[in-house]
Amino acid sequence: MDLVVKINIVPEKCRGCRACETACAWWDKPPFNPRRAGIHIIKDEEAGIEYPLLNMECQEKFCGKQAPGAGSLLEPACVTACLFEALQVEKEEVRDAG
Repeated sequence: MDLVVKINIVPEKCRGCRACETACAWWDKPPFNPRRAGIHIIKDEEAGIEYPLLNMECQEKFCGKQAPGAGSLLEPACVTACLFEALQVEKEEVRDAG
């Protein structure tokens, strides 16, 4: 059995602080560039809200980027960095296809 780590987004909890973007970019190859992060904060001026948006790679599988001290928690750095719990981890055991 494989453990699948999925990131759930709770948009109403997002405050637009961009800590998730920074954490994701921090664990990427140099140079540091938040524009290359797998998560971005989208601002909807009309509705007056901001919310996280994950790229397809992040939605499909765990990237492996973890904050120091995360150990075996299998929690992406972007989730650890979110102070408002707008990003939450769901872990699911999946049977091998073979």
